[in-house]
Amino acid sequence: MSDTHFDSIVIGGGSGGLAFARQAAALGARILLIEKEDLGGTCVNRGCVPKKILWSAGDLNRSIAAAHSVRVADAPHLSFETLARRRDDHIAGLRDGFEDSLADDGVTLLRGTAQVDGTTVSVAGSEYTAAQVIIATGARPATLDIDGAEHLVDSRDVLSWTTLPASIAIVGGGYIGCEFAAIFRALGVDVMLIHDGDRVLDTFPATLADHVQTGLRHSGIAITLNAGLSAANAQGDQLGYTLTNGTKGVAEAVCAAVGRTPNTDNLGPLSDRLALADNGAIKVDARLATNVPGVHALGDVADRMPLTPVATADGTQLAHILHGQGGALLDLDDVATTTFVYPPAAFVGDTGNTPRAGTFRPLSNNILTDASGPEPQLYRVGFDRSGTLTGAEIVADHAEDLIALLASLRKAGAQAHDLDRVIPVHPSFAEEFTGT
Repeated sequence: MSDTHFDSIVIGGGSGGLAFARQAAALGARILLIEKEDLGGTCVNRGCVPKKILWSAGDLNRSIAAAHSVRVADAPHLSFETLARRRDDHIAGLRDGFEDSLADDGVTLLRGTAQVDGTTVSVAGSEYTAAQVIIATGARPATLDIDGAEHLVDSRDVLSWTTLPASIAIVGGGYIGCEFAAIFRALGVDVMLIHDGDRVLDTFPATLADHVQTGLRHSGIAITLNAGLSAANAQGDQLGYTLTNGTKGVAEAVCAAVGRTPNTDNLGPLSDRLALADNGAIKVDARLATNVPGVHALGDVADRMPLTPVATADGTQLAHILHGQGGALLDLDDVATTTFVYPPAAFVGDTGNTPRAGTFRPLSNNILTDASGPEPQLYRVGFDRSGTLTGAEIVADHAEDLIALLASLRKAGAQAHDLDRVIPVHPSFAEEFTGT
């Protein structure tokens, strides 16, 4: 095989591209991975990793503040500059680890911008060919076409900040906007959350979304619904903004969190040949094949679920499909979703059938809260007529872990009596929906 021909060429070194490249190489394939920016993609560099670091800092800040309110701890003082340095060092270490692992696995890494024409790829004037090309170019923050849009920041900016603004207006009440609102409020920032729908998290189950919305307001976040952003303008060291309902406001920063745009427009000749779904992502079949022969797509650029675990699983399975003994994509109905507010909110499947539901105000840590107690936690666990678990919704501490266990039980066809037989730890939130 020549130095310019490979079994597969991967465009993009994010979660999906890395998973495919490493698994395919482990199966004996000769792989070229092309990345123009940082390895790790959005999740590691501008998404879930820096977000979770900031969320953890906010969670710690909230806990110390609660302890301070009952005089068992000093007032919290978080050095955001130090946190930012530790965040950046951690991410740099992850990127270095990816590069080392690719080398260890025998994957050829090429830095540059790829121009794709079928199964021929050009980088800096050199041509490379393969039996298959895998598009894993991810997505970028969507922009707003308004006067003053150049003054807005997006998730890429926010997650690389080294200092905090005193106030921020966040446009968009999806999971990213809600997470940013919760995190920066926990870090002491004055937050306005602006959403053009009737409730935030409008792609989440309504009961769960309403519960989160109430919790955000309880934490001191101002929420404006049924309005978008129509203009922004500089006012000294602050930004003025105008909403579509005529309301005006001022904040030190205005963040657009209005969705993401799949990166399909920078692929050269291939961009004009790809069939796209209504959301702008690349249409793919059950083998992640596109309408262009020899070209596959995965991750946020493909019309699947834009979550890191889905991209990673799809990358691994596609490697088995193309270079192994065959693989099968996961069923998206089995994928659990979490938004990292305080406490986290998570769901899987459908709880609309014969639900067990309730709220729970934890008592075990009331000594570290004021008289009103912590925010109530929510659970809904649904079953069909046969008693089979169909879904779950949780707003609670460690919901991101609890939902994974419930998703596994759902996948396994657990019955209501299976949960009844569990003897949970006391005191714990799980007591509310398990045991007799």
